[in-house]
Amino acid sequence: MKKVIIVGAGVAGLSAAIYAQRSGFSVTLIEQHSIVGGMCTSWRRKGYLFEGAIHWMTGSSPKTAMYELWKDTGALGDNVNVLLSDPFYSVEHDGQILCLYRDIKKTVETLCAISPADEANLKQLEKEVIKLSKMQMPIYDIKGVKSENPKQMSFRDIMKMLPLIPTMNRLNKISCAEYADRFQHPGIKRLMKFLMEKYDAASFIFTLATLHIGDGGCPEGGSLPMVHRMAQTFKDLGGTLILNTKVQKVNLVNGKATGVTLENEVLDADAVIVTQETIAALDNLFDEAPNDSWLLDLRQSVKPAVCTFISVGIKAKIPATPDWVLKEPIKYAGQIVNNLGFYNYSGYEGYAPSGCTTLTTGFMSDTYDFWKEAKENGRYDEEKELLAEQIKKAICQKYPQAEGKIEVVDIATPLTYERYTSAYRGSWMGIIEPGHRMKQYPGYCESVEGLYFAGHRMTPPGGLPVALMSGRQAAQMVCRQFGVVFK
Repeated sequence: MKKVIIVGAGVAGLSAAIYAQRSGFSVTLIEQHSIVGGMCTSWRRKGYLFEGAIHWMTGSSPKTAMYELWKDTGALGDNVNVLLSDPFYSVEHDGQILCLYRDIKKTVETLCAISPADEANLKQLEKEVIKLSKMQMPIYDIKGVKSENPKQMSFRDIMKMLPLIPTMNRLNKISCAEYADRFQHPGIKRLMKFLMEKYDAASFIFTLATLHIGDGGCPEGGSLPMVHRMAQTFKDLGGTLILNTKVQKVNLVNGKATGVTLENEVLDADAVIVTQETIAALDNLFDEAPNDSWLLDLRQSVKPAVCTFISVGIKAKIPATPDWVLKEPIKYAGQIVNNLGFYNYSGYEGYAPSGCTTLTTGFMSDTYDFWKEAKENGRYDEEKELLAEQIKKAICQKYPQAEGKIEVVDIATPLTYERYTSAYRGSWMGIIEPGHRMKQYPGYCESVEGLYFAGHRMTPPGGLPVALMSGRQAAQMVCRQFGVVFK
């Protein structure tokens, strides 16, 4: 039986491990952390559960092709309830609440009533969302693999996509911020900027399209139970999972991957799949990293999405938290934050003690260098505390019932993500800017036999679906190498 070693037990690593083990390989999955999941994680502090990854998940609906892959790996199934929060996002402007509902028609109808002057642009938004809701992420096998259940892109699939290309190209050329600025109402402008403003507008419309078809839910319990289900699927297949163990080096001998070096031993393998974040892996896991042209392009093209993630536990009920304009801006890491919004888990069982509230939010700026310098100068904890105090003050000004009852403010900086996952600049995705060219990196090396890559970098901007699919494809590449039928 051929041996496969997989570096990193995030979603990509778990996916690759499950499919490779199911296809007849002897798989060893190695993770540096004490738990699986990588960036797909959640954590508890003083009885509060903070969800760090899944706020909406593509493929959570059984109506989508992606759902089959989530079900294949044990992440989702008939026994897993999927939560569909609605409204999906809201802002407050001059005492009025404006909402993005999952149903785009409802969103447009309610916003037209608030701002008749924006009706034409809102109707255009509706048309674009409905049009792009017909496009799903295709699931197909790689070229040359023998598959137990073949999946190929059909001529019909291609023909269905052709009419969508002009709309995609047009939206690809402008940013989310530029798209939002076509609206006159200040509240609608803010509502349309719930994604990072630097992303292209196509990313925004695709997100709304995902919601419109009933997708983009969150599995009950969040990230950790989901990845634990995936890990259990892998172990039930007979795979070996090693935690708390850092891979020091991927061994390359005479143009072939031969295994990995751990702290105190060497593990041999016939193939190695690296699912640790790709740039960090290239920098840290090789005596001499492979220099295939696609790896060089990936390194040069990546614009990392980086955030400071803030979680709050309040011993009081906060029923709703639309994005609101702050009385006093929050200042941190050279940034100024003028408005604040949270994911509120009040309606979800298990996220907070009875009568309490769990909130999370992310400040989407690349402040890695600031936090790194603060760490080196001994100011790291002080800077986190200064930010925490501003968060507390802002919440209490808006919700007086929280005064004196904020029990937890937990701040995960880019350095936190880097420490637990070894990701480049603590980056969990990439930024797709206007005018980008869609690309999918191959994941294998012409220069090294038996070495494969998977993870969120393989198809920018990344995310959980990319991690899932790239892990599956890496397993298919191993199958193709050894002439094994993919299952």
